[in-house]
Amino acid sequence: MRVAVIGAGPAGLSLAYFLKGTKHEVTVYETLDKPGLKPCAWGLISGVEDLLPISKEAIVSEIKGFRIFLDGRLVLDMRGDRKLGYIINKPVFLQDLAEKVNVEFNSQVTRGKDGSFYVNNKQKIEADKVIFANGHYSLSKDYTILAFQYITDYAQDPELVDFYFFNDLLGYAWIFPDPYGAKIGIGGWASHDFMNEKLKGLLKGKVLNYQGARVADYGILEDRLVSENYIGEALGTVFALTGEGIRPSILSAKIMADSLINNKSFYREFKSSKLYWELQVHATMMKLAKRSPNPTASLSRMLLNSDPNLVFKLAIGDISKLELVKLMGRAIL
Repeated sequence: MRVAVIGAGPAGLSLAYFLKGTKHEVTVYETLDKPGLKPCAWGLISGVEDLLPISKEAIVSEIKGFRIFLDGRLVLDMRGDRKLGYIINKPVFLQDLAEKVNVEFNSQVTRGKDGSFYVNNKQKIEADKVIFANGHYSLSKDYTILAFQYITDYAQDPELVDFYFFNDLLGYAWIFPDPYGAKIGIGGWASHDFMNEKLKGLLKGKVLNYQGARVADYGILEDRLVSENYIGEALGTVFALTGEGIRPSILSAKIMADSLINNKSFYREFKSSKLYWELQVHATMMKLAKRSPNPTASLSRMLLNSDPNLVFKLAIGDISKLELVKLMGRAIL
């Protein structure tokens, strides 16, 4: 089968990698001239290295701890020797993948009046299946939130990530390690000016750069799942509570690859996966919070009263139903 993948992000390149050496012939089309340009904090939870190669050059640091603050107060401090994940250099990580598969950069794909797909309005794509992995660019703003960050020379501990929650913001701020020092950012359901004012109190060091992007925050788009033609952020595979998108996008690509290889329904395979359940837990909690007269109250109680290990497991989408019940009980009491 000839497969055309639109988008050379984590999902699109991973799918091509997973299908390499199979009966499927895959070409990835990317509008930009290189991968990994969408701004993000570059966090990657452990586990992906079992599926994809991560070169030493792509690893900025190993994460071994995290802290959570609520309105400036430290409420969780979890550190140890266990590796929780990585800060990766996303452009390097994706470029490494791109060199292992067939990618055509500077190739904008559009749909013609005849229903066919064309590269740069010229070359017709000859494919048996077209898969969209073009991220938040294909989503309505109703399904996304604004996120932005400053790159500074502040010497953040390379093994530590910090999260900052606020009683008047449905979202959070962060300080992550960066090759130049730190990424200090914020995202949520609020205006740029409001969030930027929040961030002023966290900014440290000399500002070197500013980056911004929209991030999916809705959960899985069921109509796209039914079509079986979408993966990654274009499908909604971003954990709504944390904004983590690289790992779930890669996992969605793995499910798509296995479905194609084994001639199974991607819809059924994805719906029955742990990933789908985890993503929907995040999305449901976010939707309930939006409907609440005080959206952040239950989150505040949960952060203050819960076992840090459960909070971490919820954040990374690795929580069981029983553990979720315990955690939600803490949010209610």
